[in-house]
Amino acid sequence: MTFFEALYGSQYWEISQQGKNGNKGRLNANLFLSAFVILIILDTCLVFFLVPGVYDSATRMLSNIFGYGNGKSAGKLLAIPLMGGIYFVASRTIGSEANFKTHVDRFLKLPEAEKAKANKKVLTPFLILLGILFLSSMISLGL
Repeated sequence: MTFFEALYGSQYWEISQQGKNGNKGRLNANLFLSAFVILIILDTCLVFFLVPGVYDSATRMLSNIFGYGNGKSAGKLLAIPLMGGIYFVASRTIGSEANFKTHVDRFLKLPEAEKAKANKKVLTPFLILLGILFLSSMISLGL
């Protein structure tokens, strides 16, 4: 089972188990995939910030662009279009209706024991990326 089969198939399977339309799992899976890609981008940026001098130059550049606010408005300005853009790309490529059906069909043909491992296959890389984000944030803050 591939990552995408686990992602799209498990979303379809869980929703259809509740007696609802499993095709709504495509939205959930595309949103999860978008958040996953954003975590990869954030982790990459934070790892670069650990290189001496990169953090100071990036902070200076962002301060020149957005001013010396608390970063909340800058985060919203950057995160909302980024999430929307990534979701749009994901829903047109990997998460298109045709690909969704293919991934779900492959997932549904798997034995029950494999299906039960799908959430672990999807959540493990996500939690690893979340851990890297947390650790690199703490290291960059000097804690």
